[in-house]
Amino acid sequence: MAGHKGQPYYDIFLRYEMWLESVGKEPVLDAEGFALLLDLEQTGSLTASARNLGMSYRKAWGMLHDVEKHLGFDLTEKRRGGAAGGRTVLSEKGRQLVRAYNSLRHETDIAMKSIAKVFFNRINEINGLK
Repeated sequence: MAGHKGQPYYDIFLRYEMWLESVGKEPVLDAEGFALLLDLEQTGSLTASARNLGMSYRKAWGMLHDVEKHLGFDLTEKRRGGAAGGRTVLSEKGRQLVRAYNSLRHETDIAMKSIAKVFFNRINEINGLK
């Protein structure tokens, strides 16, 4: 939000996205991938997480595989089915990555609020409102 209620640009928001990519601009981990990791941490099921995010199991599995390949460590621990059924849970490194991502988002959100405030103040100046 650009200002207090009743001020110009009150209903305009600055949005941003973050993702990891390789030097060659190949996507490594984007918002959808992080959403998958966050959901997987909650559900403990790749099938359920894929369903929750509206993607196929094959796509979710492929995303995890690609991220693991790029980062060089396993994000998940898989247990084959049986009487209790299979499970895919985040590995310790996967949980650490989720915590690091959550911290990055928090710190970025704080910084972006400050940056957006300066930006909208400049718009107000351009519009002769300051």
